[in-house]
Amino acid sequence: MTVTAVIAAAGTGSRLGVETPKQFLDLLGRPIVAWSLEAFSRAREIAEIVLVAHPAYMELCQEVARDYSRGLPVKVVPGGHTRQESVHNGIEAASQDIGWVAVHDAARPFITPAQIDSTCLMAKEIGAAIAAAPIVDTVKEVEANLITRTLDRTHLVAAQTPQVCRKDDLARAYAQATSQGVSATDEAGLLELAGIMVGVNLVSGFNFKVTTKADLALARAIAPVIAEQGDNFLELSEDV
Repeated sequence: MTVTAVIAAAGTGSRLGVETPKQFLDLLGRPIVAWSLEAFSRAREIAEIVLVAHPAYMELCQEVARDYSRGLPVKVVPGGHTRQESVHNGIEAASQDIGWVAVHDAARPFITPAQIDSTCLMAKEIGAAIAAAPIVDTVKEVEANLITRTLDRTHLVAAQTPQVCRKDDLARAYAQATSQGVSATDEAGLLELAGIMVGVNLVSGFNFKVTTKADLALARAIAPVIAEQGDNFLELSEDV
């Protein structure tokens, strides 16, 4: 166990159009964030969890952490104005004697312990790694509602989380991005900017992010099946 998991749970979920932040919405009797907390607490490579919360929901996050971390050490820290700032706060709170971090979106409830571990192990071999899913649809580049070209999907993946790297590398990447005024949508983008090679661990397409009402409906539809069949069901699509 040599990795700190930083779970980003400080967002407001405005795109979902609900008052309650999406990470606290009910998913089969527990908050969405609880699914990630439990998965990371069961992963062999994870030594501790840092849960980054919106300042208004610190107490609720502490309560959820107590209920679903299965005894693994959890720190709850306040987030910043952006995801980038929030994750940086999480890294700062990680134990100094742990050299690796795995950053995960709280709104991706269906990650499995096996997928977490395999991404961590790939990162330790390469230097950094992300979970990702193959793209199965034909991808079009569009401008003004007109197709400009068709992209070769054999060279494309949909980036997911966790995204795992050395803590010092990510801290350096954050410092470089700040000095250059760069904002990235994920940690891999910052690592790329810093010249760090990032591996891709292909995992199940079930590891989607709950962003829209359609995503929430899909998550609620498949959650009972997942609860009945366990993690093996979530990994089925990796071999399809």
